[in-house]
Amino acid sequence: MNARSFFQCIKADTLSGAYLLAGEEEYIKESALSALVDQIAPISRDLNLQYLEDGTADTIISACETLPFLAERRLVICKFLLQGEEGKKLGGYLSHVPETTLLIFFLRGKADEKLGIVKTLKKEDRLVDFSPLTPLDASRWVRKQAAQLGGSITEEAARFLVALVGTQVFSLKNELTKAAFYCGQGSEITKDAISACITPNPELRVFDMVDSFLAGRTADGLRAYHRILDDGESSFRLAALLEGNFRRMALARNCIDRGMRREEVLRQLGNTYPMKKAYEGASRYTREQLLDNLRRFADVGYLQVTGQAKDADALERALILCPPQPRKK
Repeated sequence: MNARSFFQCIKADTLSGAYLLAGEEEYIKESALSALVDQIAPISRDLNLQYLEDGTADTIISACETLPFLAERRLVICKFLLQGEEGKKLGGYLSHVPETTLLIFFLRGKADEKLGIVKTLKKEDRLVDFSPLTPLDASRWVRKQAAQLGGSITEEAARFLVALVGTQVFSLKNELTKAAFYCGQGSEITKDAISACITPNPELRVFDMVDSFLAGRTADGLRAYHRILDDGESSFRLAALLEGNFRRMALARNCIDRGMRREEVLRQLGNTYPMKKAYEGASRYTREQLLDNLRRFADVGYLQVTGQAKDADALERALILCPPQPRKK
């Protein structure tokens, strides 16, 4: 089940039994949980809302079997998953959760789909996927949020904001709110206003910089690198972001070498914007070239600490050497 369908079920009050909320879009996932809590009348919330941070299968079963007080239903929020025999015991119970209880497993990040409980809930379409928004969906969210803030924003300006900030809703909300205050109540949020008060996401700027090097435009890439440093970003932080980029490329290259197609690679490693960019980059390198680059960016901190080179100089050399080299025939 996707997040949109889950919100529709919350609105229609048709949820029953057990659900697992997981995925990398934490803000929307938290919003879904808050919406469930809000359905319980404040006057009886203390008696009909139970959080479980740890425990056994019997702990969870006992919480589910407790009858609601002065309400039709109680909400049990479990922030952990059981494994082994305890997991099997609980998995066998999930189809028997009484109608008077809504059991929600709430996890940070993605769920391990190898776990028995996760498999059981996914099979029953009770695994709710809070994946990161696509750029298109993020732009649509920005336009709706702008209206809720009492202003407006064009589709072009919304896309511009997403390009600067990324698709994480928490960051988008914060930056959009800043721009709305900058423009004033009831005003249109323009691209100029966004540029004036929002600092671009450094990771997205790194993607653009790497694209220049991948395309063989080394001079453009170096100019972008120096602009990022001039804006206050540290070379240590940049080296870590670049190391992460090439680590993802190496994982994608490994899948490509095993004969996997793009859809299979993204399904296995994550259908996210960073992973899509990594797949595009990986196709231009050999495995050995990617590992060489990975080592260079990982070595930046070591070279600085040992006094063999300034961290900025070491990073610049690694960048100059990072473009894909022609493959030997």
